[in-house]
Parts: sequence; structure tokens; C-alpha cells
Amino acid sequence: MGRFRTSGNIIIAGHTFATNAPVVTWRESGWDATSKYCIPTETERAPACPPAPGGGHFPYDGPKIVQRYSLRPALRRYGTDFKANDAAALAATKAVIRQFVVHHDGCHSSDMCFNVLHNERGLSCHFLIDNDGTIFQTIDLALAAWHAAQWNLGSIGVELCNYGDANAQPTFYESGKRGPKRDKIPIKINGHKILSYGYTKAQLDAFGKLATALTRLLPNLPLEFPQSSPGQQSWETLPEQASFGFAGYISHYHLTQQKWDPGPFNFKEFFKNLRGTFSMIIHTKEPKDPRDIPPVPTESSELKAASDELFKANEQRADGGFFPVGPWGDSRLWHGGIHLTGRKDGGVYAPFPGRLVVARMGAEGAIGSNNFVLLRHEMALGQAKVQFYSLYMHLADELKAATPVEWMTKSEAWKTEGKPGNVALLDEPIEAGAIIGHIGSAGPADLAKAQIHVEFFSNSELFTDVPGSPWEYVDGSAGGRFCDTPKINDLIDTNKDGKLARSELKAFYESGGAGQTRNVVTFHVSEWTAEPSWAEALRLPADFKDLKAEEIDAMVAEQITPGLWWDARVAQHARLPLDGVVHHYHPVRFVSWFNQQLLDAQALAPKDDLSANDTSKVPDSITDDFGDKDGSSARSSVDAADDPCNKNLGLNELVLGYDAPECGPQ
Repeated sequence: MGRFRTSGNIIIAGHTFATNAPVVTWRESGWDATSKYCIPTETERAPACPPAPGGGHFPYDGPKIVQRYSLRPALRRYGTDFKANDAAALAATKAVIRQFVVHHDGCHSSDMCFNVLHNERGLSCHFLIDNDGTIFQTIDLALAAWHAAQWNLGSIGVELCNYGDANAQPTFYESGKRGPKRDKIPIKINGHKILSYGYTKAQLDAFGKLATALTRLLPNLPLEFPQSSPGQQSWETLPEQASFGFAGYISHYHLTQQKWDPGPFNFKEFFKNLRGTFSMIIHTKEPKDPRDIPPVPTESSELKAASDELFKANEQRADGGFFPVGPWGDSRLWHGGIHLTGRKDGGVYAPFPGRLVVARMGAEGAIGSNNFVLLRHEMALGQAKVQFYSLYMHLADELKAATPVEWMTKSEAWKTEGKPGNVALLDEPIEAGAIIGHIGSAGPADLAKAQIHVEFFSNSELFTDVPGSPWEYVDGSAGGRFCDTPKINDLIDTNKDGKLARSELKAFYESGGAGQTRNVVTFHVSEWTAEPSWAEALRLPADFKDLKAEEIDAMVAEQITPGLWWDARVAQHARLPLDGVVHHYHPVRFVSWFNQQLLDAQALAPKDDLSANDTSKVPDSITDDFGDKDGSSARSSVDAADDPCNKNLGLNELVLGYDAPECGPQ
């Protein structure tokens, strides 16, 4: 790939990470964006940059500056000497990077792009991707390159080599001297109808490999993109507050109406393979091939049928473990999830992409398996930001499996923390449709069978901004571990004695009554916390008045305590509230409704009937990166400002993404 040898490495806070992407770092190419001096390139072998007072050279076009980058506020204490603060600087970098801004360069090669950025204009960008897919990293990701103005401080950027305007130069790629021939794609950005050159397969393949590597290395950079409706790419500039709050991959035109780059880059298609296949949680019927996943159906009627089968696996077959009350089919105790029955050792699948943040294996108790995995998901649903967790409890013991699930074999942290019965703190990217575990056995003696507990919850209310949202929020936090909400209890308590008996719960769910509670979102303390004290909580209400105090203590010690895992250590790592009070959703209803929004939006999406004849040259009012000669869309005064942030901020706060309130957008 060109004259440089690709090492495949990328550099973050001075650390070198191997990837399978065709990367050339500045150490191999010499294209060092932190250099105060101009750097000769093939495009211009001896750039005539004027000397600057005190050393270095000014770029010979644009502002008279020597430095072509900034220190991110959360990293300014380290300067550029990352070797002296290895672990802390790396953790801070991982915490602060939440956006990847995608540009096209308007150039005929990445060599030309680097020359224009560094030598001519005093700018920089973390990555350049050439026509043949070679990726050039020109600056450490811990540093804020100058590519996206006030969004620089919390982002990284890439310049995809592409001339851009196909109406302005209709034969630009015809000779083959400037790279392979490209498709000409009509697009509409902020109302402007433009005919743009597309991207080469080599560029898209290389970018995909880079994105896959960054998913593992940068936990706050999800594979998401701005959406106009659920799953549909937005082709317009976002409101400023929304653009700063967005986490994921974003176009330059999403940030400012003055830009149209990266033109026809199709985020939806790009992420289709990277994110995996959205799936149902388990197979309800034996798959033809054990390697098959249970994909989310692409037709509404089939999605409803698949969801109904999962509802049956809980309400008609589980004999307990209902939502939102009735663990093991008994009492008014809150129950944040459901139990799904299935074939023992059958696969359990991640319904959405996410990060596996906590896990335990090798934990068996009086009521069966206490093995679990916890996933954290950060997604977009149209213009709504959706951050939630999914929990899978009572899994089979992967430590005993002949072939453990893939995340266990890949995780370096698991090799250290994955001891029998230990709650391991992890951070492993998980594709949708990946097997995250297998169905184990659980339940009291009279209810034991092959089943799992599945639970979806969030720290804040979700979907409040989604039009037509069916979710109904119920605040049950005042009742502690017991549901004291008439809206729920009165549906089930047929004899009106203020308690919920197993017979009442079984009759309610088996008769289809659960349809009245599937859209309820309950706000209460998780059953996986030790506080408030389980023993004290069970002594107070009438539900357990027939048990003596010592019998309650024995039940808690035998059946409840072995399953607990939500403590201060886990909460801090997984970004959960210490008190365990969260919003709970019916997991099958969540998966079904979320995917139905995607199907509905796809059906209503405007038809792509724009043709080349509808387009014209790019208007003078907008430009790509090459046309921005003064660098105003790349550099901002925020980059050079004194650091107003609290320099005493601890590493723990940085890892959680906190910053001092006086800091600017990140």
C-alpha cells in the first residue's frame, strides 16, 4: 500500500496497540502533526515555510501559528509526556473521546492532504485514509487535533481521501492516476443537492477495521450515528446542544451548515456488519444449525410472533420469575426482570451491541446457578439517546464448558479476574447476536428447571422524547423491596388481602393478564443489592409473617445473598447508582418495541429517487475541508484557551467521564 510499510499499530497516550487495520503511524511515515516544522512530502518536497520567532516554522498559508494541535482539558496535566503517566493518561484519554468526526479532504491523495493541513494551514487530523485504504495516523489520540473547531476537545477525526464534487470535475478519476474510478452518488445535505464521488472499497474496508479496533480501545465511542428517525441517517446539521451531547461517529456537516463533507458516506451501511445482527434473547425453537442466531425478524407480523413466543416462555412455562413482581412466582417483592425457560445449555444472545462490563462464573447456590453477565448499551433511537443495561442471570458455568464463549477467550481482564465465584470487572465490546452465555438451571426445589433471569434497566427515564411512546412510569422507590403500588397490586390481588399469593400470580400471568404490565417502567431498588437489608426488609410486611426471624435469616443467607453482586466497586466501574435504584423494563417488550421502531421508520423513510440530473456544483455558501482555506471549521479559540478545569480531578472521575462544571463542551 504505497511507499510506506503498514505496521497495523495505533498510538493512544503513548501506548502502542496492534490492530488488523492497515495503519502507518507518524513513526513510520514521518508525518508528525506535533512537529513545529514543515515536513516535506511527495506533493511538495521542500515546503517554503517562514521561520517563527523562537524556533519552528509558520505554515505558509493561514494563521501564523506554530502549534497545530491542543492538549485536551482532561489531559493538560500530562502535556505530551505520556510515558511519565502511562496508565492515568491512557485512562483519561479513553474517558474523554466520545466522537469520531468523519471528513473528506478534497485532495487527490493523503500525501497532499497532510501537506495542506500541516504545511499550508497549520491544522491536523488524527487519521488520513488514502485511496488504496492505507491509514495514516499523524498524531496521538490523546491530543486534540485541529479538524472540527469547538468539537476538537472530545473527538478524534479522519480525512477520507476524496475529491468530492463530481460536477466540478466529472473526469477527476478517469485516468486512474488519482486512484481507482469511483461511483458518482447524488446526495442531499442540508437541502443542497450535490453529485459526489463515492469511496473506494479499500477505504471502507480499512475504515471498518479501524472502527472495530477503536471499539475495543475506546469504550465511550459507540458505533452510533446521528439519526433523523430510528435507524435512519440524518443528512442535516444537528442543533448545537445535540451535536455536543452526541456520542459516536458523526459527519462534519452534522456539526456546521458551512460544510458538506464527508458527502455520501453511508453510516447505516457502514455499521451494518460492525454492530452485528440485532437478535432475540434465546431460541424458542431448536435451530436447524446450532450456530444460527435468532435474528430479529424484518416483518412486523413475524416480530410480533417471535415476541409472543418469548412471552410464553415466561408467562406460561416459567412457573415464576414474572415482571414487575413475583420472583419465583411468590409475594409482592419487586422483580426487575423475567425468567425465560429454554433448552439447558441453549445459547443466550446479545440483542443489541454493547459492552460486557461485569460477569461471574463458577457460582452455584441453593437455588442453582448464580452465574451472570451484565451488558451496558449506548445507542441512538432517532434523536433520542438511549443508555441502558441488560442482565443475564442463572447462566450455565462457562468455566466447565469444553468451548467457552468467545468473550471469555478474548478478554485479558477475565484471565486475571475470572476466578470461580468472583465478580469480575470487565470492558469487552459485544456485537449484537453474539452468544454471551448459555441457559443454566435455577429455582427452588419445586420450581427448578432450565431457565435464565433477563433484566433490562436504565439509570434515567428512556423514550420520554419518542413520539407515541407507550411506556408508563411507576415510582416504587418509596416501598423499598416491596411493591406498594395499587396500579400493579390491584390487578393481581384477587382476594384483596394486601398480599400476592403464588396462585394469584400464576393465574394472572397464565391468563394473559401480563399484557397490562408489559409497558410499565418501574423505578425501585435492584434485587441484586445487599442494602436495604434483605433480612430486615422481609421481617416488616405481612407477606412473610408466617416465618420466624431465624427462618428469614436462613432463607436470605441460603437463597438471596449468594446471588448478590451490586456493590460500590461494581457500581463505580459499571456506571451504576450506588443505591441500586433504577428504572426497570420488561425485557421482551423492550426488545420488541425498540426493533418495531426501526421497522416503522424504515417503512416510512423517503424513497431515494434523487438522480444526477437533479444536482449541481457545490454552492459557494458551503465547502469541504480543502475549500476551507482559513481553517475556521477546524480550529477554534477554545483549543488555545487556558485550562479552566479542575486540575485536581481524580482518575476515577475521569474514567467516568466527569469534568469540572466550568469546563467547556466535551
